[in-house]
Amino acid sequence: MAANTKPPLKKAPAEKPFKVPAKRAVRTAKPRKKQQQQPPRRFWAGLAILLGIILLVLYVEYFVDKPEPVWPEGHTVYGVDVSHYQKEVDWQKVRENEVVFAFVKATEGVSLKDRKYEENWAGAGAAGIIRGAYHFYLPYLNPEEQAQHFVSSVQLQSGDLPPVLDVEVRGRKPVAQLRQDLKVWLEKVENAYGIKPIIYTNFKFYEDYLAGHFDSYPLWIAHYRVPRLQIEKSNTRKLAFWQHTDGGSIEGITGSVDCNVFYGSMRDLRGVCIK
Repeated sequence: MAANTKPPLKKAPAEKPFKVPAKRAVRTAKPRKKQQQQPPRRFWAGLAILLGIILLVLYVEYFVDKPEPVWPEGHTVYGVDVSHYQKEVDWQKVRENEVVFAFVKATEGVSLKDRKYEENWAGAGAAGIIRGAYHFYLPYLNPEEQAQHFVSSVQLQSGDLPPVLDVEVRGRKPVAQLRQDLKVWLEKVENAYGIKPIIYTNFKFYEDYLAGHFDSYPLWIAHYRVPRLQIEKSNTRKLAFWQHTDGGSIEGITGSVDCNVFYGSMRDLRGVCIK
């Protein structure tokens, strides 16, 4: 009898131990940095414009010569004085801006004639402005020849202002000789027109060289940036005109111009003119 043999039992494969999956590290999201927002271009453009305006205002305030107020308080009769430096003058517009009298440069020294004299003289007259002519005196030239030069160049008539001697330069002569020469010019011109000339000068020159020697002549004094002229009209001093600025602005005149006031009324001004 055969032996009953059983096949060997197969071993079940050994089960692999169950591994608990490791936990994945959870990454904590870092907060993003906020991006700094740049100002828009319009902001920078506006800022640049604002800075430009500020710089322009500062420049005008401190570096640009600004026209001064035209007429000082306490005066009502206004005028200007001009030469070729003012170039073209629209006299009708000047008259419409309260200007009622004007002095026009005519001559200088013994031969020079202002190149705009005739044009300004005719223009002021046509606009109805009371006009006067002046001579710029040079102390190193012969006073009689200077007077003759003025008289031969300027034709005055009834209603015009008296002739004007503009003296601003002393020269190297002694003061006594300067005064004597001025009197030669004044007397010759007075004889030619039959009226005492007006003397124009600045405040300092008058105080230093002329005060007390020419007060019988009508005076026209330049004195700037003061509320009032620091000499006064009196029985012995015939103060007639005050040139209070060389930086006035008048419509009809390009750029700055000398501005003047008369001490008195319109009736008084006409009374000063040639009869």
